[in-house]
Amino acid sequence: MPRLTAAVLLFAGLSACATAPVDPAASANVACPTEKLAFTREAGCRNDGAVELCLPAGDAALLARVQALAPGARALASRGRAACDTASEVLVLLPLEARDCEARHGALTPAAWERLCRVAALPQVRTLVPTWYE
Repeated sequence: MPRLTAAVLLFAGLSACATAPVDPAASANVACPTEKLAFTREAGCRNDGAVELCLPAGDAALLARVQALAPGARALASRGRAACDTASEVLVLLPLEARDCEARHGALTPAAWERLCRVAALPQVRTLVPTWYE
């Protein structure tokens, strides 16, 4: 009997190790939290080449998660259009490239919209707003 119990425990332990990690791209089936977006897909490229958001300062793991969802994302110590609290938050720019837009200052492609929706779905993200340089 002890051998059987040990074998079952070993099998259960190895099975747990073999489970696939959560893929950020697999979360694409989650509904887009459009209430967090200050733009629609149709107007998603009406900006100066990026959208922005605020994240808690010092949370490197969260920034890395955003960068995994939106490669090219970078953090800045600024208030930005997103109105970050510079004492406790960092401004994060998510650059948009020409391939992300169906037309200049037009609609986002479905893939770019999905990418921004995945970022907006993170509970720590309050809002995404267009970037306008002045």
